[in-house]
Amino acid sequence: MIDFKKIKTVLVAGSIAYDEIMDFPDNFSNHLHPEKLHALSVSFVVNKLEKQLGGTATSIAYNFALLNRVSVAVLGAVGRDGDAFIAFYKKHKIVTKYIVKDKKLYTSTGKVITDMQNNQIWGFYYGASENIPVIDFTVLDRQKTMLVLAATHSNPFLHLQRAAIKSKLPYLYDPGMVLTWIDDKNLQQGVMNASVLVVNDYEMGLITKRLATSVEELVKKGIICITTLGSAGVLYQDREQRVQVTGFNSAKELDPTGAGDTFRAGLVSGLIDGKELVEALKQGNALASFTIESYGTTNHKPSRKQIAERMKTLKVM
Repeated sequence: MIDFKKIKTVLVAGSIAYDEIMDFPDNFSNHLHPEKLHALSVSFVVNKLEKQLGGTATSIAYNFALLNRVSVAVLGAVGRDGDAFIAFYKKHKIVTKYIVKDKKLYTSTGKVITDMQNNQIWGFYYGASENIPVIDFTVLDRQKTMLVLAATHSNPFLHLQRAAIKSKLPYLYDPGMVLTWIDDKNLQQGVMNASVLVVNDYEMGLITKRLATSVEELVKKGIICITTLGSAGVLYQDREQRVQVTGFNSAKELDPTGAGDTFRAGLVSGLIDGKELVEALKQGNALASFTIESYGTTNHKPSRKQIAERMKTLKVM
């Protein structure tokens, strides 16, 4: 099992993408014909549009940098329109030396429509994210370095997954949207060699079904399994304990995009800082609650005092 207290460097691999976030002032379910889903053709008129710097790597790295306890580096790629990301990372002291700049393709772009129940429909253009960052894991100190492997194009995702496994670099596995394209063989290798698996409730069910296993079996193999439960909080399981912590129900919720990424950074940062498990889980949930109170994944900036105040309201179930 990974010793978080020894970690000094976190490598965040994932997408670097522009986010276009749109709000639909109704529920998708009111406009879907259940007997015609095989020939789906819908159009949702939105009443709000925000354009932000985003992507899984940006969101996770920003939140690590926000807590400012370890060196954070992004492994990803930007396109010919990606200078804004480089400037943003440097502003927040995020290491950029592993970022590839593609001079022909555009930076990845995600477009999402969110309805009034926080259901989301995403469209995603990979663009420059198909490039593979150049990094040699074998020269890294495996006791002091960990990888966070989040959803991105198959080229870098599978390359970095295989390289981490081969070099025995500990990694947090966050497949998320990767589940729509990854085959069972690569998924099994990614999950079974991970130090930590973090997915939402639906994704955990899909993974265990596809791999013909259970969370209990994964835990027995030494994999920490963390299942995010939306407003219900988070469930943590390892060989020794099973802990569920409630989420913070914000009255100012605007946009759920990036809350999961924020939770991951808040949790791992807490464990690296030496916090007890429950306190680290609370920190992840509390930090995530600030994300949903603004549009985009990098526009929140709570103080440690504000985070601590929300942590006090969370309970162990």
